[in-house]
Amino acid sequence: MRRPHTASTGSESPPARPNILLITTDQQHHRLAGYAGDRYVCTPALDRLAREGTRFELTYAANPVCVPSRYSLLTGHLPHRFGGLETNQQSNGPPLPAIADWVSTPTTGHCLRAAGYDTVYGGKLHVEGIPAFTPEAERRFGFRCLTGDSREELALRSRDFLLQRGREPASAPGPFFLWASFINPHDICHVLPRGADRPSFEPATLDESPPLPDNFAPTRGEPRWISGFRDGTLGNESTLELGLTRRFGRSARSWSERQWRLYRGLYRHHMAAVDRQIGIVLDALRESGLQRDTVVIFTSDHGDHDGEHRLTMKRSFYEAAAHVPLLVRWPGHVPAGRVDDRHLVNNGIDLLPTLCDLAGAAPPAGLPGRSFAGLAQADPASAWPEFTVSETVGGRMLRSARYKYCVYHHAGVSEELLCDLHDDPLENDNLAASPPHRATLHEHRHLLADWTRRHHDPGGTAYLAALPGDQ
Repeated sequence: MRRPHTASTGSESPPARPNILLITTDQQHHRLAGYAGDRYVCTPALDRLAREGTRFELTYAANPVCVPSRYSLLTGHLPHRFGGLETNQQSNGPPLPAIADWVSTPTTGHCLRAAGYDTVYGGKLHVEGIPAFTPEAERRFGFRCLTGDSREELALRSRDFLLQRGREPASAPGPFFLWASFINPHDICHVLPRGADRPSFEPATLDESPPLPDNFAPTRGEPRWISGFRDGTLGNESTLELGLTRRFGRSARSWSERQWRLYRGLYRHHMAAVDRQIGIVLDALRESGLQRDTVVIFTSDHGDHDGEHRLTMKRSFYEAAAHVPLLVRWPGHVPAGRVDDRHLVNNGIDLLPTLCDLAGAAPPAGLPGRSFAGLAQADPASAWPEFTVSETVGGRMLRSARYKYCVYHHAGVSEELLCDLHDDPLENDNLAASPPHRATLHEHRHLLADWTRRHHDPGGTAYLAALPGDQ
């Protein structure tokens, strides 16, 4: 990263390392914010953060599901490194893998603690079978526990932490790294009570709800994996854990337009709730006097289909599930109000190198990602990959500047999806069988095959190998 310049005083010294405040939400897609153009959600805190910082418009999750995405955010590794982890804990399968059993590199907390940071974590964890951060998890992950609550208490504890740090003398040892991990708008998952077939949509009302999305219809020529995922018939619980997704799929087949709209309204209701909590944290940072010395990074672990293509929940590579927000604010160093719509970021693998970069520490060797700190500071010398890759259960995605290429696999059969996101940003048409796009399809297939080989991804390699022979 190109460090910010300081005024000459006759004896140059590097600027002090910044404090770092990382705020994450759960199940928020990239368009679910006022700054992103959604007129049906109230997000003044995030809107302010976007105005005061830089927005990375092309950011994707390492996996569009909670657990594997969070393994990546915490370690910088792709989810498949953890024993083929692609989905949340299987109903009849082994327990979630222990990080140390699969990789030897330190977690985010340990990296920044070794760099001299006071590392603090509060809220949702969902790694190694631990739903919320606890004092017992401190040694394992390298953070002090702020709270296990991921809603209002997390906001208030974060506020108190920041205000206390602001009262400490300038000679207090070391900067801080605070990770505030909020759970919402994930509460959209509670629209369906456990075991119930009829959805409950309170407290949203139809007047608060947006209309059906423009891409409510299924994609023309979609793979059978997606149609089975939609109606809850993809696999079975003994071979493929789908949990709430299965119940949502079976229930949503009979939803009326009103119910779909209420689902979308409730999703925004939960988003507004977490934005209020984020506002408490950002207001405290400003009140503490530490705002100019603190980098704020905001992102989410994955999105929600939000009714697009008649889908609920997450798990596919459609934009609403895999495309996530990313904001960076550092007054005086990161341009305000800037939108980076050129660089493809994978928050799962690029976050840890970025945090190390900001902390003045080398990232662990062998990680697949790289720091976006230079990009945030509009550094023209920052080289960047031309594509990014995401994983899901039975699938892999490669996103290039213009196209999204996906391979979906189930029961020995693989199918492809190719979308031109320049001409078809709503992903209405699968171009995989289009003769004019055959060369583009082959190019992206080969790029993905090379990636899976170089990153030792046996699942992705097998999915590509199972494509029909006449390719």
